[in-house]
Amino acid sequence: MQLARSRFILALLMLALAVPAVAIAAGPPRVTTDAATTLSSTGATLNGTVNPNGNATTYYFEYGPTKTYGTKTAVASAGSGNAKQPASAPVSGLTASTTYHFRLVATNSAGTTTGGDKAFTTLATGQTGRGLSIADRPNPLVWGGATTISGQLTGARQIAGVDVSLRQNPYPYTGGFKAIATVKTDAQGRYAFTRKPRLNTRYEVQARARPNVTSSALQVRVRAKVTLRLSDSTPARGQRVRFAGSVYPAHDGRIVSLQRRTSTGRFVTIARTPLRHVVSGVRSSFARSLTIRAGGVYRAYVGGHADHSAGFALRSVVVH
Repeated sequence: MQLARSRFILALLMLALAVPAVAIAAGPPRVTTDAATTLSSTGATLNGTVNPNGNATTYYFEYGPTKTYGTKTAVASAGSGNAKQPASAPVSGLTASTTYHFRLVATNSAGTTTGGDKAFTTLATGQTGRGLSIADRPNPLVWGGATTISGQLTGARQIAGVDVSLRQNPYPYTGGFKAIATVKTDAQGRYAFTRKPRLNTRYEVQARARPNVTSSALQVRVRAKVTLRLSDSTPARGQRVRFAGSVYPAHDGRIVSLQRRTSTGRFVTIARTPLRHVVSGVRSSFARSLTIRAGGVYRAYVGGHADHSAGFALRSVVVH
């Protein structure tokens, strides 16, 4: 009985060996959408990778100004292997300084796979090649306030997660540019810094994009902060009114012009007074009494210098 059972099992094994192995079915493609490259004001190259997963596979890119895309590139072959293959397609006819979304789509007999969404921004008209833009807002800013310095890395093979260093050179501009902060770009290559410069300051940014890319320099102007108080904002005609205030930072000895706006919108100076010392390096003050003969908008104005831009404060006077 035992011998017969052994002979039966052996026969089954021999039969199994005689049957050809069944091939494991290949699957749908695997795809990745990569960053766009060779950006211009009207075009770009869309990139990604495709693993055909053992089936003859084709691919194309969808692109457009929103995530609904709307436009496709021509269909191309990715072969039928089992390894990642680079996929790319040039696009043209785009609008300058515009953000576009795109994704890679691959298809074989086992199915269709869609890659993740990526975005890029075309260069400004006249801008060429790889670049690192820089802009700021507000500029000028009032002393003590903040400005945002931002921009975008474009045209590099990798634009997401790239280290961008902010470099500054404040007045008197003798120390050269020095790195003061670093952030990483987002998925679209964008970056932003918030700063509170105390002096007129030049800024530039540098991206570690193999090789490094450095932006142009921009000048952030810092207005002197001026405050203005009136002893009476509704005086009688011919009444004396005291104009007083402060200027930050201290500018001892500089002149404050007291001005009134004319019917044409121009400001004309009606008196001048020097700034007096209050707190060293921090604040200066001024005071002057004027005979008011007409209502309107008055201001205290401090002219610009190399270290700070002109500052002013406005007050309305109603004569009765």
